[in-house]
Amino acid sequence: MRILFITASYLPESVGGVELHLAGLVRSMTAAGHECMVLCRAASADVPHLSVTRDRHEGTEVVRVGNTFEDATTLRRLYAHEGLADVVLGVVAEWAPDVCHVHHLTCLSTAILEGLAEAGVPSVMTLHDFWMGCPRGQRITASLQPCPAIKLDACVPCLRELWPHLLGPGRAPDQSAEEQLAGDKALLEDYHADIRRSLGAVDALVTPSAFMARMFEDYGLPQGSVTVVENGLNTADYAHVTHQSSGAPLRIGFIGSVLPSKGVHLLLEAFRLLGDPSGLRLDVWGEVLPFHNDRTYGERLNALCEGYESVITLHGAYDNGQLPEILSSLDVVVVPSLWYEAFCLTIREAFLAGVAVITANHGAMAEAVDDGVTGLLFEPGNAQSLGLAMRRLADNPGLRQRLSQCADRVRDEQQCADELLALYGRVSSPDGATSS
Repeated sequence: MRILFITASYLPESVGGVELHLAGLVRSMTAAGHECMVLCRAASADVPHLSVTRDRHEGTEVVRVGNTFEDATTLRRLYAHEGLADVVLGVVAEWAPDVCHVHHLTCLSTAILEGLAEAGVPSVMTLHDFWMGCPRGQRITASLQPCPAIKLDACVPCLRELWPHLLGPGRAPDQSAEEQLAGDKALLEDYHADIRRSLGAVDALVTPSAFMARMFEDYGLPQGSVTVVENGLNTADYAHVTHQSSGAPLRIGFIGSVLPSKGVHLLLEAFRLLGDPSGLRLDVWGEVLPFHNDRTYGERLNALCEGYESVITLHGAYDNGQLPEILSSLDVVVVPSLWYEAFCLTIREAFLAGVAVITANHGAMAEAVDDGVTGLLFEPGNAQSLGLAMRRLADNPGLRQRLSQCADRVRDEQQCADELLALYGRVSSPDGATSS
């Protein structure tokens, strides 16, 4: 089978949960004898707008399309650029895949989905976050308020902050405030109609968690139209993880992108509430990244570390290959995300490494953890609740040990690939038989 993966970014230019998941799929599909290609947006600003470059990553061809946003003069042109879709569809026609599996379209174009349908190319799309329906991608505002439902009254100020030149006074400086608001709401109504229509053009929609499937059904997709395929990990990477002594101090860690929506500041606030820190250590692993227009998060985190420098370390960026070693140095991993998360790779990595987990009790995180059995849950956004959970594990080594025996809860990436291959077969074969 010829499988074309389409995604926003790919290794080695960009490293994140979606990129690593996709690399695992490519590895598994290739090992099973299938031919794969990856198409993504070029991360480098040196790649001219709408131009195409080609390279290889671990033996797989990667096509990268330039998008400098130089002609994104309207909201619709930002997310559904017809010219960009035409370039992508030209590559699709040239390579002639049996199926296209779309993983993310930020910085690309939602028009690709309808173009695939018009061309008769079977398509699957995995909804890894909320970008289809929330341009911020995480259903969380700039002020870090989660959005359980789409409400235009909340969307307008949030997206004006994100794109001041495309909405509000920047879009229509000569209009009254009332006219600007009405115009922005009309644009966003059109946006949601476009997104639902694009999703409706896909042959099979996939999410990595039942929570995400419910959220997209609430967004307007038909009941039962979204298939849950839980992501897999390369479990062999963690087969030989060994832990150092788990005596004092208790070693607490955060691993991942350091963003306000990931709640690292909440973890630092909770740690400071624990009182005498002499029996504890906190290690934060991950690069501090811009959060839309916010570039001050690193400074705020450093301020929260003041006075605790002997027990808190902000390590910065790490290589993914270091993860088993990093996890072997921890007793507890905390996932304090303020957004819902769509799957949460970090929880599964901790499971595989035999590290106890504390996570926020909402979204896909709550789905992944059975409170008191496979981890501890705390009230989302509540530093005191998180602090109590950390103190509970610090005072109860037996519980900590029990919560570290969850490796069998994680599926291997080959299992995920096999399930997706069966799905590809159903959408690409007229009789629904799995293609080989």
